[in-house]
Amino acid sequence: IATMAEGGLLPWKVQKIDTHRGPMTSYKGIMKALPPPPKDMKWIHDEENKEWRLEKVVEIEPLSQEQKHPEEFIKHFIQPTDTFQGICLKYKMNPTELRRANRFSGSNLALAPNPLTIPRIGVTDTSLPAKKPLSKEEKIIRVLNRIPILSRSEARCYLELSDWNLQQALQDAKRDNK
Repeated sequence: IATMAEGGLLPWKVQKIDTHRGPMTSYKGIMKALPPPPKDMKWIHDEENKEWRLEKVVEIEPLSQEQKHPEEFIKHFIQPTDTFQGICLKYKMNPTELRRANRFSGSNLALAPNPLTIPRIGVTDTSLPAKKPLSKEEKIIRVLNRIPILSRSEARCYLELSDWNLQQALQDAKRDNK
């Protein structure tokens, strides 16, 4: 048997296509649009990990004219598809306020009380057009523009430590960099 440098007659040098695991993946449909969501569901794009997920659509009933003194709190029954961040976005409230109102820490809803208590002061009127909140990237850029001596990772760290509160992050960064 003659030997060759690469891929000759030696069996450990011969490259074969491994077919016992099934056909190779096809990426032909990767640019197709998402299918329409099932009834009472909607597609949510997670900016952080660039993935799409289905989320149940829950309608918040507007207050009627007869309710002169609305309840101070809304009860939100936790669904298996709920996430802590999703609930904060739905009710347009700061994660710290939601944790404080329900007396729990972290973002694990398995450890949170069910139903969650949502203070009405944190809930904005959904009939008014909402001002689009700044994305995390936009907040990082604003911190870097205001305090140019910071690195990108430092700006992100200040924002993460302040729960992405831009004003608080700027105050902390200015105080630390005096």
